[in-house]
Amino acid sequence: MNPTYLWALLGLLIPIVIHLWSKKEGKTIKIGSIQLLSEADSKQNSSIKLNELILLLIRMLLIALVVLIIAQPQIKKDFENTKLTYLVEPSLLNNKSITNILDTITANSSIKLLQRGFPELNLSNIPNEGITTPNYWQLTQEIDDLHSDSIIVFTNGLLKGLKGKRPIINTNVDWIIIDNGATTENIIKATKKNESVELLSIISNSESLSFKKEILPLGSNNAEFSAAKDSVKINDLWLPTETIKPLNVLIYNDEDFDKETMYIDASFKAISKYINVPIETIIKEDITSIAMSNYNYVVWLSEQQPIEAPEVILVYKPDTFASSLIEESDTKNLFYLTKTLDSESIVNKHLPEQLISTLDLHSNLKDSILKNDKRIVAKEEIHPIFKDIETKKSYASVLDISKWLWLLLASLLVIERIVANFRKQ
Repeated sequence: MNPTYLWALLGLLIPIVIHLWSKKEGKTIKIGSIQLLSEADSKQNSSIKLNELILLLIRMLLIALVVLIIAQPQIKKDFENTKLTYLVEPSLLNNKSITNILDTITANSSIKLLQRGFPELNLSNIPNEGITTPNYWQLTQEIDDLHSDSIIVFTNGLLKGLKGKRPIINTNVDWIIIDNGATTENIIKATKKNESVELLSIISNSESLSFKKEILPLGSNNAEFSAAKDSVKINDLWLPTETIKPLNVLIYNDEDFDKETMYIDASFKAISKYINVPIETIIKEDITSIAMSNYNYVVWLSEQQPIEAPEVILVYKPDTFASSLIEESDTKNLFYLTKTLDSESIVNKHLPEQLISTLDLHSNLKDSILKNDKRIVAKEEIHPIFKDIETKKSYASVLDISKWLWLLLASLLVIERIVANFRKQ
């Protein structure tokens, strides 16, 4: 509640002043005879005065309600801590062993889902689709709001669920990681190469994640291709096929960077053989007539201001404090070559490997990799930092009553209009 706005309650004096101001003394009119005048009804006069007082009271209540709504009043309700609360990761609800454990839990304990808002578990309506791995540490920061003496969390404990900074909480939480021990293998990419298709699969279990490549010839028994050869069917799963596109690299250099140009050109040729993707490098000392849109990658070896590249650009920018040859900038797809190159530095600092990281060859596969990553963390790694602080056993929940005040205000406005119309005021 904002008590500052309660000063507006002084506005209650306004209808009182108006009411008193309207109470003027009647005028005395001298007449010759009162024979034709009838006596006033005393009961009717009392009714008029009562109605005026009721109207005054209603208008004062209207002003008071408006002030209270602006002040946003709230009601605090005390409640006791829950003794024990269970949190279950939604993806575990399809695991029969977990449902058997939940069936044995007493009715005095609370069972909630490990997701935003911690909704109550409903075993009769278990979701089968749209289940994603929650951000464990983000949800942990909200666990203190559950007001439970102890919390037990059943979780997959997946590595991809640890995001952000390890939280600090004041609640006793015991994480139980469920590992089914299964190894999954899923195809995440199909690439068409001449008369064959290359399949990239991801293999993962609780301890490791690896990739496997397999080449199938067109028309083989293990693969069925569409008529347009733009998709392939593997194990009843249709996958779109991609075509390898060559990478066009433009190297712009001044005379002082001939050595760096030679090493970078050689590195791209080695990368081309390693990843089996054609990379064409063109070295230019004058780019005034060059169409930059024809190049996917620009290497700028010059002290001049670099141009705006269509995709990725590597700019020479010396930095004596840099720990690697190539550093990523704050701008997307902009990288810096931090040192001059020689035969020793390109080997010791792994120049080709650092160049590969700037290519971002599998950016479109990040979601598929995360989806199929089954690696889990140790129980000690997923635990938040526990900070033991004395807290009261009872807490207060806050209930906003503004919506009820609005309803009462609307009702009083209707009543005020009826009474005012009845009195012709």
